[in-house]
Amino acid sequence: MTLIEQLKTTVLDALAPHGWRELFARHGLDISVPADRLEEELSRPLKVDRGVPGFEEFSLAGVRGVEPGQLGLSLLYHALASPCCVAPTLLVYPTLAQLDAVENYIYSRNRITLAGLQDPVLAIFAYQYRDRRRTTHRQHADVAFSRTGVARVGTHPAEYDGASRGYSVNPGSGIKGFRVLPARYGLFIAERRVRGRDGAVLRPSKLDGELIFLFPVHKIFSGDECLFRRDENGNLVPVHLGAVNYTEVHVNEKLSRVHDEQGGENDGFVPPHPTIPFNLKAYPFVRDSRTDTTLVRLSPVGASCQIMPASGKVVATATQFVDGKEELVRFKVPEKRTTRERPNRYWSTFEIEARGFSRAAPEYLNIRHEPQPDKLADLNQLDSATFNSKVLENGGYEAVHFIDNSCDGVLTVKPVSGISLPIHCAFSLVTATDYFPQVDQVEVEEWIERHQGVPTGLANIDLTFPQGGPQPMSDGRFTSYDEGIQDISLSYQLPNCNLPHPLTPGRSAFELDDPSSFTVTAIVGLPGVALSLETIPAPRRTLSWLPDAAADVYAPGWDVSQHQRDGRNMMASYGLGSPFPEDAKLCAALNSFWPAVAPDSSRTYGFGPPRPNKPRRQLFTSIPLTDRELGYHPQHPRVLAKEVASEVGWDGDHGPYLSPDTGTRHVYASNPLRADLTKTALDGKVHFAGLDEITTVAYISRIHALSWCRENIDEWFRLKFGTVFNHRQSGWWLVSFEVVPKWEDWRSTVLPRLSKDLIGAGYIFVFATVGDREEFESPPLRVRYPLLNRLEIRLSGLDGFHPDSTKEPAPVVVLRKNNDQEEKLMI
Repeated sequence: MTLIEQLKTTVLDALAPHGWRELFARHGLDISVPADRLEEELSRPLKVDRGVPGFEEFSLAGVRGVEPGQLGLSLLYHALASPCCVAPTLLVYPTLAQLDAVENYIYSRNRITLAGLQDPVLAIFAYQYRDRRRTTHRQHADVAFSRTGVARVGTHPAEYDGASRGYSVNPGSGIKGFRVLPARYGLFIAERRVRGRDGAVLRPSKLDGELIFLFPVHKIFSGDECLFRRDENGNLVPVHLGAVNYTEVHVNEKLSRVHDEQGGENDGFVPPHPTIPFNLKAYPFVRDSRTDTTLVRLSPVGASCQIMPASGKVVATATQFVDGKEELVRFKVPEKRTTRERPNRYWSTFEIEARGFSRAAPEYLNIRHEPQPDKLADLNQLDSATFNSKVLENGGYEAVHFIDNSCDGVLTVKPVSGISLPIHCAFSLVTATDYFPQVDQVEVEEWIERHQGVPTGLANIDLTFPQGGPQPMSDGRFTSYDEGIQDISLSYQLPNCNLPHPLTPGRSAFELDDPSSFTVTAIVGLPGVALSLETIPAPRRTLSWLPDAAADVYAPGWDVSQHQRDGRNMMASYGLGSPFPEDAKLCAALNSFWPAVAPDSSRTYGFGPPRPNKPRRQLFTSIPLTDRELGYHPQHPRVLAKEVASEVGWDGDHGPYLSPDTGTRHVYASNPLRADLTKTALDGKVHFAGLDEITTVAYISRIHALSWCRENIDEWFRLKFGTVFNHRQSGWWLVSFEVVPKWEDWRSTVLPRLSKDLIGAGYIFVFATVGDREEFESPPLRVRYPLLNRLEIRLSGLDGFHPDSTKEPAPVVVLRKNNDQEEKLMI
């Protein structure tokens, strides 16, 4: 079957009866013509109606159903691939296999020859069709490519969502857990060169001229219609290409590295079990997808493929046969000691001290589950004295190892007959859940840059996020200098150069001397040809599996960590926490650390654990999560008032709350030493809790509003309370946060409207200062703090907090100190 016949029978004929015939007819394109007339129909000029919803971002240079070799200029592809092209009249949407067939046909019409290309190579790219804002050139909807793909683990199998042309990660209303997010890849002929007029890079920097990029120019698929050559008479002759067969290797070696001193580099390591000779080179200490089918699988999609993580528990225990006996994998917890002036305990987690930002082993290790003959003992249930002595100080007991399915790997292809070019592998990450799948990290980063009026990469992130930041992994090729120099420098960051090549034993998949390895995480594409008619303000989007949806902050990291090799930074997953939720809990408490990917649970705890002879450390909130997102405790005032139902938050825990107004009031919170995200993940309690519904606009609006309040209420605050408000250690704890959809319909008696001046959408912030921490139950899973003062802030008129707003915020602000009469702030 020829490509045009395949396009006709498997794509157009299948879709035409379901509303697509009528949609294309609005642009003058008839997809129901016979196959022998289809090529002509797709090639003729059209009168494209860009007033049809979904076509606003189709390039003005696009005038045909198919523009040879140009997906973004082909009306057929835009309509089928863009998640903005949805309508009630469209009863079904194309599958990825159908989109693959369309791509192959469009590329085949280009009649490409190798002789016409500059320094061509073969390379595997992750790719997807995107709205205008997320393309490299920002001119019209187009395809974005990267040599790094980011798939995400889940408790439920992947589910394709045709309308978004991608995947849904929420398993359904009321269901805990997450769906797997796969990443799609294809094989392309690419040109090796610096960035120039023939290529586009997302967030270009002035240093890109010093780097080598691979720019995809043509997709590879089998048959006689992909590639051509010219004979002695100058005529085009087809080159027959053989099958495109992908192959991969993914590795998780976190547990092995926990126990490996690695020549002294990992001097904080945990010695191997003293009495059970576990094989540290075998499962589960080392997991390799070539022998472990529970990591990933390779899923063919026509000429492309997907890396599909295996679904299952976020964390689990594992066993190994030792001398014929099945043993639960475990280790003996070392006593508390100091390595290079840092203790091996962080809160109640074991810490393997890194060397700077170089992590040769997991930085954090769960040590709160002790194997016993008939159960797994939860040490969080110990009384305070025993817990402090056993877990925090002396160790000496056995703790179980947990496994997770995060890993990093390599995707390549077997040699394709008919084309002999060097093959460059793709870097494949299988990472933790993105709790904010609709929030774009690039847009958060660029909002901060616009807000501060600085060039790409030079924002003072600390002003918004005191720890961590939203820098996307696609920016990984450059970094800002340390304090004192306002400029960027090349990072020379590499993918994991320890990963084996899937087809060549003894060879690394990524070579240190290959300059294109430094741009593996960049997002690239073709240059924009013309603007689109307009930009869709809030486009429907495919969830991203490209590295702009991953973090470029490594402490130790969310999607991948960092290790140094020969003095160069190398991305490797084995530096992440073991299991990953152990790390997620700690860094989510530190104002998210990886904004736009990780939640901010700072206000869940309020303060870090007590430290002998040191003042208590307030945990600063950057991203306010609602009380529902953090979890309504059964004793939360709104639960008691029957305004809301009690439920756990994203981490399987409950957020803070202020006790009802009877007698001495307290703020109740989760005990940071006993909160255990590894345990709640093991018990299947973790879930999105609504975080997956938050858009970039809503996310930035929350951050901006909170920051604005701190800056603009400070003067009023000094008059009322005689102290400062806008300080990271002010002691003012954000105890409650609610989003009000419409003040006119707000009926809460616990947090009432207070003023009719509040109209439209709004926010409620409740801050408190508190006395000393009190343990009121045994075991102290939660702690309480006597209330000293309370500040309530109600806002409406939120338009100025929109990331695209050109006006300064001017909200309506209603304030109340303790139980005083409310006041309207005059700005």
